[in-house]
Amino acid sequence: MDFISSKNIFLLTRDTLKLMDGRLMKHGSRVAYILYKMLQTWGGCEEFEMAEFAMLATLHDIGAYRTSDLMRPLSYETRDTLPHSIYGYLFLKHLSPFEDRAKILLNHHVSFMELADKGEKDYMTVTTFLSLAECVDVYREALGERFSVSSFRPFEGKRFSKQALDVLDETLAMEPLFDMIEMDQHEIELSELMDNLMFTNEEKKRYMEMIMFCLDFRSRMKVKDTATCISLCDQLAGEMHLDQRTQEMLYYGALIHDIGMLAIPKDIIESDRRLTDVEMERMREHVPITRRILESRLDPIVADIAARHHERSNGTGYPDGLDSKQMTVPEKILQLADAVTGMINDRPHRKGMPKEKVRQILEQEAQDRSFDPEIMKVFFDHFDQIVDTAIIQGQESLKPNAAVAARYEKLEKAMAKMKAK
Repeated sequence: MDFISSKNIFLLTRDTLKLMDGRLMKHGSRVAYILYKMLQTWGGCEEFEMAEFAMLATLHDIGAYRTSDLMRPLSYETRDTLPHSIYGYLFLKHLSPFEDRAKILLNHHVSFMELADKGEKDYMTVTTFLSLAECVDVYREALGERFSVSSFRPFEGKRFSKQALDVLDETLAMEPLFDMIEMDQHEIELSELMDNLMFTNEEKKRYMEMIMFCLDFRSRMKVKDTATCISLCDQLAGEMHLDQRTQEMLYYGALIHDIGMLAIPKDIIESDRRLTDVEMERMREHVPITRRILESRLDPIVADIAARHHERSNGTGYPDGLDSKQMTVPEKILQLADAVTGMINDRPHRKGMPKEKVRQILEQEAQDRSFDPEIMKVFFDHFDQIVDTAIIQGQESLKPNAAVAARYEKLEKAMAKMKAK
């Protein structure tokens, strides 16, 4: 898949999550940089491995988007650490290519002594390094000039491993670590490190799908909408006999067309009433936000497919008021698919429309030439099959999230019992 580089997979993931709360990703970047420099000093990893661990470290608090009050970072970082650790672990284990390393997130708040007692071996060094790197950043941010790395030494062999503390001291003796962070130079070094990422096409696909599942942090409805929309696009593209590469571009455009929704307040996205004009304008901002996030990370053709999903063939769409001659077939397929998705899926204020009502509305849209006539004809010719399949596949899309939620509840209870003993 040459639509996106491995490095841009990381940058797109980070930038997408920033839409919800940039502080978590800034904290993640600082922790990733400290971890990277410690791994470099240690010398036990290749460059591509350090890049992958730094990516994982950037995302180490991803579970907090689902489980925690983001306005109280000290609470979930120092006291109530289990929920986001567990959810982040399950999210990356089941919804990303990080499955074999996700346990690092589960254990990044567990003390060295507990890990040793449990006989943990997989990625033990990276886990203990990440644990220390995070504490360094959290307490340095909280204490400012009063912070001293030496304050961690009394916890050697208990909270932190001697190896991690020694490597950190050695790193600080060689590198102006905190000066680089203060000047934001660490972001430049991390970006250069990410040039070493080497994902396969299948891994890229799974990471892109992981970005789609991030919509669940804002609204589970949007995950279902995206899956429904993808199904509609795939079926229409197949019936129109688009070539394989064009179908693939359409798939990825549909997959991430709504990521700008992560910047829109949940009470607007899931409002159970008609939106006010002001709220509707706020909702519409997801389109230029999507464009901004995608345009420097993704093939321009795919970015255009995603960012033009609210344009219309008769020029009445937004944000640019393009007409049919200015748009491609994949762009116009996504426009129809997105509109149909909004009709057939449930909304907080109504149930999904019956097929007869959807057809009636679309017949009116056909008269107004809102959508491409050729695409509309193909859709009407296979209407029942396409809609029925999309509804089923939209429902299926919720199963991975539901499985993660069920595992989270079960694992959280089990770990809470162990902690209470």
